[in-house]
Amino acid sequence: MKKNDSITALLEEVNQRLRDLDERLRSLELQMTPKPVVAAPAPAPVAVAPKKEEEERIEPEILMVIAAAAAAFMGQKARIRRVRRSATPGMNPWAQQGRVSIQGSHSVR
Repeated sequence: MKKNDSITALLEEVNQRLRDLDERLRSLELQMTPKPVVAAPAPAPVAVAPKKEEEERIEPEILMVIAAAAAAFMGQKARIRRVRRSATPGMNPWAQQGRVSIQGSHSVR
């Protein structure tokens, strides 16, 4: 019966250590979680007619995804100054290809 008591005590000690390690791991994960970079709001246009609010508004979740993608691509925290929707209807494909060419020529550190 002593052998069973010692095994039970040993199992209890192992379980306690696992709980302690789990708690330490959770606290370390919380410390390592990067804080999202929040984009600065774009200034309001002066002479342009205001657009509908639902068209201009970008959800905070989308901003966090954009910030996370920029940080993952750059390998470091990135400051996002402005986020806006592109006007895809009526976009000139020649102008779009020119922008792609120019952006592709830039070297990112």
